[in-house]
Amino acid sequence: MTAEKRNRIMAAATVTTIILIVILAAIVVYQLVVLSSVLRRRREIEQEIVYYNEQAKTEQEHLDYLQSEWFLQDKLLEYGYHRP
Repeated sequence: MTAEKRNRIMAAATVTTIILIVILAAIVVYQLVVLSSVLRRRREIEQEIVYYNEQAKTEQEHLDYLQSEWFLQDKLLEYGYHRP
């Protein structure tokens, strides 16, 4: 193998290695962007879960009130009825 052929092979190997490193770096950057996006979306969903759980609790309390005797008495008084 001549020195010129060996130099060409080494140059091709170097270029191939650099291209591979650049491609791998691009993949890592892309994965980091996707990961941060997924984590942000997860935080948003967790906040929504907390919000809707609070809403469900509030609505359950409201439903309990509507189904109670107190509500019935309040409505009776509102419409002018009094207990005998």
